[in-house]
Amino acid sequence: MIEFSCPLCNGRMQTEDNAIGYYTVCAHCGHEVVVQNPTKLGAISADMSPEQKLYVEMNPAPNTTKALLITVFGSLIVYSAFYVPFLEYTESSSEIYRLLAVGWVPYAVIAFMVISFVMLAQRLTMVMSSERALKETYLTHSTPLSTDQDINEAMLMIKDKAERINDTTVAKRVVGALARFKHTRSVREAEDQLTVYSELAYNQMDAGYTILRVIVWATPLLGFVGTVQGVSKSVGGLAKVLGGDVEDVSEITTALGKVTSELAFAFDTTLVALVAVIIIMIAMTIVERADGSSLDRIEDYIKTQVLQNLPVKVGALKGGQNADL
Repeated sequence: MIEFSCPLCNGRMQTEDNAIGYYTVCAHCGHEVVVQNPTKLGAISADMSPEQKLYVEMNPAPNTTKALLITVFGSLIVYSAFYVPFLEYTESSSEIYRLLAVGWVPYAVIAFMVISFVMLAQRLTMVMSSERALKETYLTHSTPLSTDQDINEAMLMIKDKAERINDTTVAKRVVGALARFKHTRSVREAEDQLTVYSELAYNQMDAGYTILRVIVWATPLLGFVGTVQGVSKSVGGLAKVLGGDVEDVSEITTALGKVTSELAFAFDTTLVALVAVIIIMIAMTIVERADGSSLDRIEDYIKTQVLQNLPVKVGALKGGQNADL
């Protein structure tokens, strides 16, 4: 038995020793490939191809720890820079202070808002980076792409330019399409590769808003929890007044005042949570639409920048206007 890799998708396959040089269908991507460059099972694998090395370099594993730390520290900075001074310099008897600083619920709601805006700022930064990359020209009609060596040099040039402008989205699609074209010399195959990248990008974009959607779902629940807490306290205070446990009228008046303050807290928490959710949803919708529009522009850009600049060999037809071929 020998083991070889698909030149299109790099999928690993095994076949008989006498299958070298024959065509087969890749079990991973479904394309017709030639069995070549076998590696005996248990032997050391050959070095990666140039496009495989570029794929590894341009598609590093996502650093979730770094992203989490950025979100946490960014949220703490924003929270300390705006909310803490607000609590310090706002009169405790004011209406806005009562809404945003009485009880634990407003603190949690504001924290969720800050986290949401920090995450949206990160998404917006990625969108702006992609928009800057759209202003670059990676391929032209004069770019040499006739041989495998030309394509390898073009992919290295694209990688270097992407590193200079900090492009993490557009360049790797161009390189992926060129790698597929290098092996197939087919524009349709390159377009199929771009379609795969496009679907992956949309799925990643949708997954990037998962935590934000959880926050949008959880924030009103915090308000309702505060409402239940306030109502239960007010009912307990009212039961104490109506139960006759107090003898002085002034104590009754004081107890009723506490009841009304607890009721006010109960409904204030819901109000704050609902307003916060509305603000988060509006901001998230704006950023998400910008993100989706950016992906659409990237897809159009790639098709015009890549597909139209790929040199495809065609046959000349006899009986043309100028020729006897």
